[in-house]
Amino acid sequence: MNTNTYKKDFSDIGIRMLISTAVITLLQIGAQTFALTLFPEWRDNFNILLAVTMVPLYVLGFPISFALMRNKDVPAIEKHHMSAGQLVVAFMISYALMITGNLIGLGLTAGISLLKGSPVQNTLLNIITGGSIWVTAIFTVLCAPVFEEILFRKLICDKVIKYGEGCAVMLSGLIFGLFHMNFNQFFYAFFLGSFFAFVYVKTGNLKYTILLHMAINFFGSVLGGILLQLDQTKPSTVIISAVFSLCVFGMAIAGIVTLIVKRRAFALKPGEIIIEKGQRFKTLILNVGMALYCLVFLGIMLWQAFLA
Repeated sequence: MNTNTYKKDFSDIGIRMLISTAVITLLQIGAQTFALTLFPEWRDNFNILLAVTMVPLYVLGFPISFALMRNKDVPAIEKHHMSAGQLVVAFMISYALMITGNLIGLGLTAGISLLKGSPVQNTLLNIITGGSIWVTAIFTVLCAPVFEEILFRKLICDKVIKYGEGCAVMLSGLIFGLFHMNFNQFFYAFFLGSFFAFVYVKTGNLKYTILLHMAINFFGSVLGGILLQLDQTKPSTVIISAVFSLCVFGMAIAGIVTLIVKRRAFALKPGEIIIEKGQRFKTLILNVGMALYCLVFLGIMLWQAFLA
């Protein structure tokens, strides 16, 4: 086998993910168009609009993606147990990565907003504040972690692990980050996706990444959403928000310190196929499928930031 053969493997992943995303997008647009044609009054009900958009994603979109990305004859990842203490540490690291990535995304979109003279739409913030927090929780805390971890961690990492843990971690994080289609979410999704992939390749067990994903989404979407929907003029709300912010940044600092102290524990093992240094980026990204995937999603992100 040579570099061109390896490129075909990664290109295949990019093309399959492009097809999966196109199918998901068409299903969501079709479902929303059909529903609003029959029931135009639903336009004013954010909860129904959210359900009409998300139900096709989880009922049809992701299952089709699973079929397209299904693995054949992939090496089994050795399974290892995580203790409750290790999960807590992993959660703190996850939270630190989320906060760091979120700050980068907010800083970038703030700069773009200044350049174009109008605010960049924050899709996640609109979802959190637009309707019932409990309807949002069903999709962000219960559905998204399960379906996304199957697709972006198990199916992708299982395909790539033969090239080494580093390739699996990087590719899983990049594809996951770009899949969110906006700069507000890209950075923290990339950081989290990479860390979740690290946990998966080290444990071979998806339940740990699903639990971490659920916990992160619960703190960010549910608890954070509840605070955003409270009356911000009340002194009690100010106090609660201040305490929550202290806890958030306390966990983030603890996670960053843990990352620094335990940095040697994050060593990544090579795979049965070794891609030479200097050839890895070219092999993983500079191929037809992955280059198209990156360019399409980067284009969508730029359009969302500057033109939407």
